[in-house]
Amino acid sequence: MKGSRSLIAELIKLLPSREVASLLIDTYFDRVHWFILIFHQEDFRQEWQQMYALSAEDLLEKYHNPGFISTFLVVIAIGLHYAGSYRQGILQAHDVDPVALKETIFSAIRARLLDIVSFGSLESVQTCVLLGTYYLYHGNPGLAWPVCGCGLRVAQALNLHRKLPTNNIHTQYREAETRKRCWWAIYEIETFCSMSYGYPHGINDADCDVELLDPLATSSGQSPATFDETHQCPASLLSYKYLMSRLSVLVKDILTDLYGISHQSNGQKDKSGSHNLQSLICKISKLDDRLRQWKKDIPSALYPSTDITSYSSAEEMDHDIGASGPKFEKHIYQLQALSLELTYENARILLHRPLLSYKLVNQPDTQEAGLSCTPLSLNPLQLSSAACRDAALHTSNLGDSPIFNLAADTYAATFIGIHTFTAGVMLCILTSIEPLSPQAHESKMGLSRLMRMQTHLKSRTQSTLAAQGLEIIERLTRLVMEKELKEILNDKSGSDCRTQRVQDQGHGDATQPQTSATNDLPEVQGEGIFDFIQDPAMSQALFDFDQGKSLLSLFFLTQAK
Repeated sequence: MKGSRSLIAELIKLLPSREVASLLIDTYFDRVHWFILIFHQEDFRQEWQQMYALSAEDLLEKYHNPGFISTFLVVIAIGLHYAGSYRQGILQAHDVDPVALKETIFSAIRARLLDIVSFGSLESVQTCVLLGTYYLYHGNPGLAWPVCGCGLRVAQALNLHRKLPTNNIHTQYREAETRKRCWWAIYEIETFCSMSYGYPHGINDADCDVELLDPLATSSGQSPATFDETHQCPASLLSYKYLMSRLSVLVKDILTDLYGISHQSNGQKDKSGSHNLQSLICKISKLDDRLRQWKKDIPSALYPSTDITSYSSAEEMDHDIGASGPKFEKHIYQLQALSLELTYENARILLHRPLLSYKLVNQPDTQEAGLSCTPLSLNPLQLSSAACRDAALHTSNLGDSPIFNLAADTYAATFIGIHTFTAGVMLCILTSIEPLSPQAHESKMGLSRLMRMQTHLKSRTQSTLAAQGLEIIERLTRLVMEKELKEILNDKSGSDCRTQRVQDQGHGDATQPQTSATNDLPEVQGEGIFDFIQDPAMSQALFDFDQGKSLLSLFFLTQAK
């Protein structure tokens, strides 16, 4: 109890004045809340106002654990980060140095994080999620990973991954929805880190039976078990979080089935599945069907729009403190639509990438082969390559959306930067494989758009990720252009690639293909149906793709020290 009072007293000293707190809370809900939705806005606003109505001594008596105070302080610190020039002027009028106060709060919370999580409260999970995502989206994934890991362990101890008992329905609903918000925020973080940085996923889906969020949740009522026809429902703020959670489950299945990144597998592939190329093609086809169905379930309000957004500039947005109403609602929906579209296109690249390292020599007769995994089985390698290019080009086109210019001033800026970086590297790979082709020309136009997007993110956010990602893409683009110049000059030196035959169709013998360390390609087995050769140029390009992402992660780690 004494240690608890000491910790709470230490945190209370960091609380700013009511006027400053009000501005920063509004900033958090203007810029961040739409993206993470970790708690109910009304409950949080009511709680902090009640907290400020108490004296320091009364706070020590009321709060026996530091959970809410620590969560409140992280919200304040994130609000400080996203205060624009107009709001910074208001803070300076109150003698507040935004940078100094932000660093003071983050340093204090980080130093006492173990004490905070030891209380095992729901608020301590929220503190971990907020602190972890801040580091994750601001260039320090190496620190974000253990912080979010603490939140995951506390969440599991609180059984957030489990359904609540069905008794006490009257008082249960609000609590259940809050618990689900925390759990699915953690699930998305785990999936994002696995997808972007190759970290192992720490959640076993077989151990979870918690429902998805109710996109139509209100203060009372019972959450339906499923929402398979979401597109028929009107959009709400929670529709985005529900759809993103569903997509995170699907992305985790892609990582587990195709890449072996999972809690259960410990990096080991299923020999009866992923090591069989025909099985791999069928898996990709089925996952592709699920991904397409997910896309169909998005409400129309959450599709990217080419209309002029509700704000004309970031400066106008900064002046609208505590924004609400139809104008702000349209703005939020477009931000969420941009985030969903980027994640969807990135998932398509992730899904189809494993097949890019092979060339189809002889197309099989799918009826004779008895394959039911259409349409990929018709020409799986060509279709997967086209899907990766199409996804990357769609990502590049999002830079023309009016909302993109405003997204750089929100919590999703680094999230956007990572997805545009992935699309840029993929277009470089595809262009280098087919230089001077019409597809290569289209890819270079996409690369130009993606570099403009990264430049905008860099200028608006001073983001280390945007700067480093832009530098890597520019370097890769130069290499692509040099290769095309050699093709124009008919310089073939060093361009001939020896390919290794991985299956002798005449005898049905299979040999194991050479694989890179970061792209563990499936071993070809089967019944002589397909005739593939490994494409060493593409294998090397994909290896470089992973190395580029690794270099980006390494850059973050060194910058954090």
